[in-house]
Amino acid sequence: MRHIIFSLLALLLSSSLAYGDSIPCQFQMRDGSIRYGKVLSPEKLNKKALVIFVNHRQQKAEVARFLYSYLVDKLLADGISCCFYDNRPLHSEDSTSLTTLFDMADDAADVYNSLKKNKAFKKYKMGFIGTSESGASALISASAVSKPSFLIQLVTNVKPQDQKDHQIDILYENPKWTGLFTDWFTAVALPFFKDGARYIPPNVGLGLQYHEYSAMFQMMIDDMKHSRIGDKEDYAKRLYNKYEGSIKNGKEYFVPLITRFLKKQMEEDYMAPRMWYNAKPYYKKVKCPILFLSGYHDYNVLCSTNIVEFEKTMHENGNKNYTSVIVDATHNLMDYSVERHFMHGGDGPIDESKRHQIMDTIGEWLNRCIN
Repeated sequence: MRHIIFSLLALLLSSSLAYGDSIPCQFQMRDGSIRYGKVLSPEKLNKKALVIFVNHRQQKAEVARFLYSYLVDKLLADGISCCFYDNRPLHSEDSTSLTTLFDMADDAADVYNSLKKNKAFKKYKMGFIGTSESGASALISASAVSKPSFLIQLVTNVKPQDQKDHQIDILYENPKWTGLFTDWFTAVALPFFKDGARYIPPNVGLGLQYHEYSAMFQMMIDDMKHSRIGDKEDYAKRLYNKYEGSIKNGKEYFVPLITRFLKKQMEEDYMAPRMWYNAKPYYKKVKCPILFLSGYHDYNVLCSTNIVEFEKTMHENGNKNYTSVIVDATHNLMDYSVERHFMHGGDGPIDESKRHQIMDTIGEWLNRCIN
């Protein structure tokens, strides 16, 4: 769902790249292939600095370019170049291997190394920027290359995603799912659920206690991580035997719902590849300035747990060269009420002023960093 929202948001951003020249580039990848891309270079006031926009594995590069369009315009106007490059072909849903955030990190690192070998850019100050999952890839890339000049991470996880905060993320994101397994009154009582819960008629849930439902979710996440699922329907039946005594209504729906959930998480290239990611070992290798930005109303990547974990990690590593920022915005870096209006298909223009303010903050930090 989140990558669909990102794609739709990208279509809303239509600012033109008024300040730059587009320089076609070829990037040598570690598998021997050549990847194509471009560097958008400022016409004036070239500060010999370059931002590599790290791809998201579920987005095409042109989508990312539109998504960051306002920031690109600002950076070019400030004399900072921007690099975009082609995504690798994504594996299909039924593939034996999944495209992961680690693959995207490898690609970004290869682009960096290729640019450093290019006479036109080898002396530039270069760094990475990534949002959400690509923010994790940006960190891995920065840890793998020699002397990056900066790292910018927007609304991205630091805590391992199979831990409790990821479980809470799942619960917060799926009010209808929570209502189905518990009851309407539980869904209404939880933050962010009031809008979603109105689509769930009272007394239609299976009636699990919230703590049982929560523990069941965590167990499924652990079992997926350690490859203990096996046959999905058989696993769902074993779960049913475990919780049958607690299910008050609609027992016949339990196994199909669990099977459907497992199929989505394990086969749609969504959650499973991220469950092995732990940011801490990569932060130990990154000594450049880091901008870490969190959205207060972000229910995909929980703000408080992750920004605390980020600052704790910086303290443990003795790295004082970082800036952590909490903004009054959502995962899409929009105003809370605007995003809810947008997600529910309301009419009328979207107020992008919050995004512009955030992009201005990023531009100002980057200018201080490279000067």
